[in-house]
Amino acid sequence: MTTRDDLLIDLINRTEAEGEGPRITVVAQGVVITGRIAAHWHWATHLAEQLADTGLPDERFAKDFGREAGESREYPPAFLHLQGCQLISGNSSLPAALGESFRVPLDMISAWSVR
Repeated sequence: MTTRDDLLIDLINRTEAEGEGPRITVVAQGVVITGRIAAHWHWATHLAEQLADTGLPDERFAKDFGREAGESREYPPAFLHLQGCQLISGNSSLPAALGESFRVPLDMISAWSVR
């Protein structure tokens, strides 16, 4: 997003206030990704819980995401947080099913659409 997209920022802020946002498809450096906009705190809390439940070495990272969840919101936001993501197209080594959570810097988003 080379120019500030106030409408996308409004969608992110409404999601932060209400907890869940619409499904969105974004283009980021030629890669098309779809998912549901997630509030930053919800995204980070969900990842912290997932990592804590693994019983694997990954659980040591749970506290980092827990700390991230407690941080105050930044305005304008720097990231779009998505859940339930899929890679639609693009020349990328990303798997088609990206998993539950994904984070995209807003300055990498060149186009988007909600559905």
